[in-house]
Amino acid sequence: MTDLDTRADTRFDGARTRGILVRIFTHPAAPAFIGMVLVWLAIGLLAGRGIVDTMSAAIIIATFLVIVGIGQLFVITVGNGGIDLSVSYVMTLSAFLSCQIMAGQDGNIATGLIVGVVAGIVAGAVSALLIEFVGMPPLVGTLAVGFALQTITLIYSGSVVGVASPALADFTTARLGPIPVFGLVGVVIAVLFAVLLKRTSYGRRIEAVGQKPVAASFAGTRPALIRASAYVLSGGMAGLAGVLLAAYSGGPSLGLGTAYQLASIAVVVLGGSLIAGGRGIVSGLWAGAVLLTLLTTLGNITRLSGGWQFIIQGALIVVVLALSRNPLARR
Repeated sequence: MTDLDTRADTRFDGARTRGILVRIFTHPAAPAFIGMVLVWLAIGLLAGRGIVDTMSAAIIIATFLVIVGIGQLFVITVGNGGIDLSVSYVMTLSAFLSCQIMAGQDGNIATGLIVGVVAGIVAGAVSALLIEFVGMPPLVGTLAVGFALQTITLIYSGSVVGVASPALADFTTARLGPIPVFGLVGVVIAVLFAVLLKRTSYGRRIEAVGQKPVAASFAGTRPALIRASAYVLSGGMAGLAGVLLAAYSGGPSLGLGTAYQLASIAVVVLGGSLIAGGRGIVSGLWAGAVLLTLLTTLGNITRLSGGWQFIIQGALIVVVLALSRNPLARR
């Protein structure tokens, strides 16, 4: 090989490396991943110890947010101004229902999980009915369902006391060394839904309806049914998250899902998905969930008030939305 050939190969390798770096740093989820690492390092510097344990704990907490966020991502991606404001209420009701059935018995895990998820699916179906067939705006329809679920939960919780299965509770805190088992399961769930969204005809219809519903209908897709299915999926995922969170927390409570209503929307935005619909990024959802969790940890370490923590989170979302308007980020 001549010197000319060697120089040409070197230039080619350099151009390929630069191209890879450009694709990485202009990816819509890049700000969330970079922010996650920076906040994690900041926690390590301020706390001075426990940086591995901090990330391990953050992954456990973030997994609940990822599960409910996946459903929210599908609703947002399908477009039409879709946002599911019922998720926090679904989580709470599903937690009460499943814990009553499990009643502290390991033999009732499967039944309790199924009931919790089915309750969420039914709630999602009602939301879909109100939005797609009655004609309510998504915010109004899902909030109406949420308020109805809240009333049911208030009545139900007054006469029922349930306890999650001990085995399920142990599962949510189990570790393989420093790695949380629950986090690994969360990764598997995220991968499955990423494949569903990006590698199946259903997922392609979700994004197509979110981008151009009229064009999608001409291609043989029924936008109303696709949008309705997203709300059903969101309800089911919120129900699952509620059951698991109740097991982790030691039991259901009336405020169990409150923090997840807006956080489930925030992680979708932080993860690089388009709030207007048409593009969903499940991997970015993970980064956004861990980032929000670590921000809360950082706020607690620095003794910031809850108000300031919400301000910082809101400002971060605004910055990410501004960055997403960069043409290079719309890849």
